[in-house]
Amino acid sequence: MRNRIRQSGWTRLLLLCAAVFAIQSSVARSIDAQSTNGREVAKLKIGKPVEREIGANEHHTFAISLLANQFVVIEVEQRGIDVLEQITGPDQKSLSEFDREWRPNGVDRIEFLADKPDVYQLNLRPSFLGSRGHYEVRLIELRDATETDRLVDQAHRLSTKAKLLERDGKFSEAQTFALQAVAAQEKAGGPESAYLSLLLSQLGWVQKQLGKYTDAEKNLLRAINMSEKLLGPEHPHTAYAQNVLGLVYRLTNDFAKSSQLLEQSANTAAKLFAADDGHLLTYWENVSLIRGDMGDAKQARVELERATAIAEKTLAPDSTKIAALLNNLGLLYQGERDYDRADKLFQKCLAIYEQKFGPDHPSVATELQNMGIDARQKKDYDRAIELYQRALAIREKTVGPEHPNVAALLNNIANIYHGKGDYLKALETQQRALAIAEKSLGPYHGLRLTLLDNIARSYMALGDTAHAIHFQSEAEEGEDAAAELDLMVGSERQKLAYLDDFGESSSRILSLNLSFAPADSQAATLATLALLRRKGRVLDAMSDDLANLRQRSNAEDRKLLDDLRSTIASLAKLALNGPGKLTRDEFQKQLETLTAAKEKLEATISTRSAEFSARSRPVTLDAVQSSVPANAALIEFAIYRPFDPKAANNNEAFGKPRYAAYLVRPHASVVGKDLGDAEVIDRAIAAWREALRDPQRSDARELARAVDDKVLRPVRALFADATQLLVSPDGELNLVPFAALVDEQGRYLIQRYSFTYLTSGRDLLRMPIRRESQSGPLIVANPTFGEQARLQSVAASTNSKHLQRDTKRRSITSTRSVTDTYFAPLDGTESEARSIQTLFPDAKLLTGVNATETAVKQAAAPSILHLSTHGFFLSEPPAVAGGPVASTNRPASASTKIENPLLRSGLALAGANLRDGKGDDGILTALEASDLNLWGTKLVVLSACDTGLGEVRNGEGVYGLRRAFTLAGAESLVMSLWPISDFTTRELMTNYYKNLKQGLGRGEALRQVQLDMLKKNARLHPFYWANFIQAGEWANLDGKR
Repeated sequence: MRNRIRQSGWTRLLLLCAAVFAIQSSVARSIDAQSTNGREVAKLKIGKPVEREIGANEHHTFAISLLANQFVVIEVEQRGIDVLEQITGPDQKSLSEFDREWRPNGVDRIEFLADKPDVYQLNLRPSFLGSRGHYEVRLIELRDATETDRLVDQAHRLSTKAKLLERDGKFSEAQTFALQAVAAQEKAGGPESAYLSLLLSQLGWVQKQLGKYTDAEKNLLRAINMSEKLLGPEHPHTAYAQNVLGLVYRLTNDFAKSSQLLEQSANTAAKLFAADDGHLLTYWENVSLIRGDMGDAKQARVELERATAIAEKTLAPDSTKIAALLNNLGLLYQGERDYDRADKLFQKCLAIYEQKFGPDHPSVATELQNMGIDARQKKDYDRAIELYQRALAIREKTVGPEHPNVAALLNNIANIYHGKGDYLKALETQQRALAIAEKSLGPYHGLRLTLLDNIARSYMALGDTAHAIHFQSEAEEGEDAAAELDLMVGSERQKLAYLDDFGESSSRILSLNLSFAPADSQAATLATLALLRRKGRVLDAMSDDLANLRQRSNAEDRKLLDDLRSTIASLAKLALNGPGKLTRDEFQKQLETLTAAKEKLEATISTRSAEFSARSRPVTLDAVQSSVPANAALIEFAIYRPFDPKAANNNEAFGKPRYAAYLVRPHASVVGKDLGDAEVIDRAIAAWREALRDPQRSDARELARAVDDKVLRPVRALFADATQLLVSPDGELNLVPFAALVDEQGRYLIQRYSFTYLTSGRDLLRMPIRRESQSGPLIVANPTFGEQARLQSVAASTNSKHLQRDTKRRSITSTRSVTDTYFAPLDGTESEARSIQTLFPDAKLLTGVNATETAVKQAAAPSILHLSTHGFFLSEPPAVAGGPVASTNRPASASTKIENPLLRSGLALAGANLRDGKGDDGILTALEASDLNLWGTKLVVLSACDTGLGEVRNGEGVYGLRRAFTLAGAESLVMSLWPISDFTTRELMTNYYKNLKQGLGRGEALRQVQLDMLKKNARLHPFYWANFIQAGEWANLDGKR
């Protein structure tokens, strides 16, 4: 993923160090002091303070004559201004820097040991421009140094060296001195002191810069605990340590912890400093960064504007810090398509950099490039070319013509030619850029993959579909490999962001086939392969099945899995970021070494774990085709947006969403068909689903025929003699009972076909692996939700009529959150469960208070898991443009935004109405369900309300229970799409299990129950028979198909 905000880092002036030490016995002396700015010589004596006024651009210097081994203690009382203090030698080199008190009112303490007789200088200046105030300097003590004094002075000097090296970007050397400073202060003041906490924060900052996040976290946590204990939670030093730790968590993709710490520290700082105080600058800047990471671009801009306003008031007008803030703010406006405002900010940055560094500096090229993007988006192509060419000349001069930065600029220039309709010139420029990228970057780098995509686009615009398919295929291979790495190590939000990337890329690939090469088998193969690889992939990554497998492994296998994860992380960092400071040969050698190590570990683990082998099997079209039975057809549905390769930019390139279907049969070429406007099809589905949920409706068959006409009729001829349809839906089709569709002859499709649902056709690759169950069937039914306590609570707050209505409710359809939800008793499910137990005498039955979340989590791969309880799904509030297609299932709604959709659906178990905050809260979320040990479980039955629902995400399937149990290892899943009565469910479930006992397949057993219900009453409303669907392995419980 490409982060649009340039992360300039936290460039706070780290002069913010001081000390508090015990005062030893002393020899009182007087000091002759002379200040700058035309002031008279002042003699400082103990008890004779000197007061001065100081403001912007002023500095005051006091000359101090000291003998060898003299230790001086001076206090500076700040009155309305934060002052920085520095001790220098005769050569003007900094020896020690101080600034313990960052607030404008308070006392700083300077402690210094003269190692030789000389005249030293005490320099004072304001922390920030735009401030003015007074200070008072007073000599406190001058004495012969003790050993503790020597250690104190050593800590100050080492810390100062570390800060000077850090400012020069020499972080490794800075860490050495920062560690020594900590050690010296620990000897001087023991394991806890206020100054030690500040030194630990400085050390943590340097280690963050070095990427040593574990060490940084350890030292920063120690600093926070020490500072809170000695100075309090609302002290600048505490806030500073929290802020740095928040940045560490941000860099390790722990955005939840990062956001909490960054916002907490910023709020603390806002209480301690005036709204325009320069100390607040980086706090708001860092909050802006985390807001941007978490997708809140609007609030990111607000915080960055606040930081920029402070910087412009408190820093020099030509400060590069101001330029960096203005650049990032411009990028945010650019993301909001406010190109005029972005361009003005980039021009300000350009002026600063040109004045500071001259016209040929790389930072000048960056701003020219950003301005060129604005001009291109506004279709001012001549200005864009002029800006890009200026930037290109600088890049070629400063980094050479073969540098990746040059390739990136060439790509932007090619986009201009493309926008002007000069596709040949665009292609020529793109190919030059690709040649550079191929030499200087790895095969999975984002720039190389972008160039391959753009070259394919240029060939599409030229009508050369053969070359377009070639380059798009090469891009697909690279993007698939890059996604494997990125999804393994990326944060939850970054994984979700892949949905957007996958969506655009898939739309290009499908459009290449459906719009430009509908008869080309290579184009159809490419489109099908992209769908097989991508559908449901983000959710698979979010469940972290590698971690789940690790929990079920022995110590030796866990070590192998840990080694694999570490190797993948290193490979991802190298491959996705490029060579950096490595030479081309060094980069290539490291890439090959890590790739070989990864492949060796995968091969070793595969020989030891059938589960890992199944999960890591490469996805190829041949492999999937060979997994489709001879009497079956795989239908891969997809939502895509038609792509116009001649559009000036991506904002204009994609049309309205449409449905497509790809047919995969063994020993036959795949075929793709466009099905039509997604909005029209979704409306038809919504109307039909409303009729399905109401048995009083008489138009269900008519509406089913309308949906079938749009969805399956266009591809029915491609089924040939297939009698089994393996359906991988997309969009609202995930919520459709295909068996209840009606064909041209007025027959339900269940009478002609058997249906099995898949998230993706690649699910077929996992099915042949034999999985052994570890225990017998487990049946969980009629949990005690905590009715008595809940009823008393409800009775106290509402009338009896409402109470009666609550207790009769079976399904959850409307609520603000799970916290506000009442789960009504399900007494009828116990009869259902006992009927099933008579068929499986070895089954373990858990009901009432024993039907707990903990019991389900502790289940060890039961052969069958039957869960007869309430299901729930909380929709995301409110829908945003470009988000998932709105569902028609009237789910409960989450009162606050929950990022991981697997946390918005689940099952209610014993104690669900109590939610007393203990470990077992009675709620089994889909995320928790994905972590169950079900590798070896033949069948999971969710005999509850709406358990087949969830958040529909195009290209991903249903984010809910149905995918969670598959990820947990269950071979097959039976679930409901709408609630029906206890009696009907009990009858249907009992007959289903009877069919299973007779050897019918897991899908066919359900189909025969439904057909029997129709034989008894051909006019029976689908409400009664079509609500359950089967997903996954369709063979019988012995594995025979």
